[in-house]
Amino acid sequence: MASLLRTFRVVALGLALALGGCATPNPVAVDYDPAFQFANLRSYYLLDTLANGPVSPFESKRANQAVNDVLKGSYRPAETREEADFLVRVQLYSSDKVAVYEDPFSIYGGYRYFGFGWRAPLRVREYRESSLIVDVLSPEEAPLWRGSMPSVAGRYDAPEQQLFRLREEAGMILAKFPPYNDVGYD
Repeated sequence: MASLLRTFRVVALGLALALGGCATPNPVAVDYDPAFQFANLRSYYLLDTLANGPVSPFESKRANQAVNDVLKGSYRPAETREEADFLVRVQLYSSDKVAVYEDPFSIYGGYRYFGFGWRAPLRVREYRESSLIVDVLSPEEAPLWRGSMPSVAGRYDAPEQQLFRLREEAGMILAKFPPYNDVGYD
């Protein structure tokens, strides 16, 4: 019984290590100004959303709302631009793409005298690739921080599902803000 339990533990440990190696890296890309003191930021003002490509105004509105919901957890929304310590601009970039696949092992049916044979048919798939970008700007609109990641919110049909997914993506992006390159206050 003890050897069976020991074997089970070894197999479970091996499985855990194997699955841990399959973990995907965090898709969030971050860039920032290392000279800026991020510790002093307390309030923000949300600018109008920028949208590039085939993005509906409702998708832009949901992206803005998602980022605003996440920011409210850590910072105070300012009434005007002048009162804010930093500005936030949300961008939703989208482009239509085409993927062509070749399947060398497909069989096709023949016609009359020609019988069966092999051919490599092409399969074409159209899809939309989107990215959610969050820019943090100084009150003078100088860039301070940028976080971005591929967005899959457009794959959902229901607006509620899109907003939920955008909140998750905004949370992943803003989890990297501020970059903690400084300590203390000025």
